[in-house]
Amino acid sequence: MAGDTTLSENYAFTGVFHVFDQHMDNAVPKVQFAHDERHLLACCSLDGTISVCRLAPGPPAVLRVLRGHAGGVADFAWSLSNDVLVSASLDGTLRLWAPADGRCIRRVCDPDGAALLCCAFQPLNNNLTVVSAGAGPPASPWNCPQP
Repeated sequence: MAGDTTLSENYAFTGVFHVFDQHMDNAVPKVQFAHDERHLLACCSLDGTISVCRLAPGPPAVLRVLRGHAGGVADFAWSLSNDVLVSASLDGTLRLWAPADGRCIRRVCDPDGAALLCCAFQPLNNNLTVVSAGAGPPASPWNCPQP
């Protein structure tokens, strides 16, 4: 424990704020802080969006909501420098985003049209992204043309 404080004093959560109210009707499968940044975080939602939030200076606020996926966003990851987000969606697309202004930089379709379940940047090189797909095509053909 820090100093002479008790366990309950170290974990006294005061000032609870709601920053994910825009996702009230849909699940939020992931929340992640940006690298080496304790006041910037993002969350993805099954409503097809990603929210980029600032926690301090208070009160916490949603900076922008990234929209473009036609299906739920199952996973996302920050680039090492926090200037790009990658997202994997149940609509069968992977998207690269500029979180500073909310632009979609690139959209890549799964060649088999399968739902994308998780994604990650290669830790030392932002030029490589890894994605994992589910078995078979999505429930409906949302965004990508099928071969």
